[in-house]
Amino acid sequence: MDNNVMNVAFSSDDNYAQHMGVAIYSLLKNNRDFHLINIYIIDNLITEHNKKKITELVGKFGNAKIIWVDFETWKSRLNLNMKNWKISISAYARLFLGSILDESVGRILYLDCDVLIQESLKKLWNMDLTGYVLAAVQDTVRSSTKQEIDMDPEMEYFNSGMLLIDVMAWRTNRIEEQCMNFINKKKGCVLHHDQGVLNGVLNGNFRRLPIQYNIMTIHYMWKRDDILNFFGEKAQYYTEDEIKQALEMPVILHFTPSFTSRPWCRDCKHPLKKYYWEYIKYTPWSDAIPQKSKDKWYVKLIAWRYRNFPI
Repeated sequence: MDNNVMNVAFSSDDNYAQHMGVAIYSLLKNNRDFHLINIYIIDNLITEHNKKKITELVGKFGNAKIIWVDFETWKSRLNLNMKNWKISISAYARLFLGSILDESVGRILYLDCDVLIQESLKKLWNMDLTGYVLAAVQDTVRSSTKQEIDMDPEMEYFNSGMLLIDVMAWRTNRIEEQCMNFINKKKGCVLHHDQGVLNGVLNGNFRRLPIQYNIMTIHYMWKRDDILNFFGEKAQYYTEDEIKQALEMPVILHFTPSFTSRPWCRDCKHPLKKYYWEYIKYTPWSDAIPQKSKDKWYVKLIAWRYRNFPI
């Protein structure tokens, strides 16, 4: 593996093209130390207009290139029960990376579109994955959530918004096939969607990364003990010092919807939302303005309650 060539994957539909563009800009701005960054974009009906913008954005950096992948081929392999789900099917694209990527690609960094990269990823990219299919940051969920996907409550559960994947190990262990079988076993309805599928299949067998590689919104809303008490987390978790360091020096910010809206919304309460608006100035979406949140009034009320009175 060439330590100076990084492979990164995103998956998006047209609704998230702007946010993916901002994420890509933050990635390229803060990773000029790589000789080449191959950006695989799994395209779920992104318009030609937005694809042109993304191509223009990446073209400004001499060390990056885009490989477009049409998701239509892969969507048909999913046997999902999507009724009443408010999630784009694009999220499931990461399950097919072993098939999507060329045989020459041995490692890939998968990123959700709602992230910002604040530092160089050189150290992350070159981490040892021996014995693991992937590395990720641990997340907090209820015991019932783990049990729903056949996990023991004391097992560690990861967030799939940032995955460092050993593609060869993924193929050797037939992870894609196992994921499809798991979805079928659950009759196409898996709690937490693709994230639940991967956790159910890997069952705690992942390399746990430092939390600064995927620091989520809830850590800016609540203290560690409040989070663990709320979820009743039974697995060993990051220490208070580890979380504090990540909050002060995040490598990857992940704007998960934890008791507030996203940074592109007017009512977002995330203390670091300013970075989204600083980065967007240098993208083809520089004229964008904060949107009205689409959350229902009762969702906003619940979020206000938990932001101000955690437990």
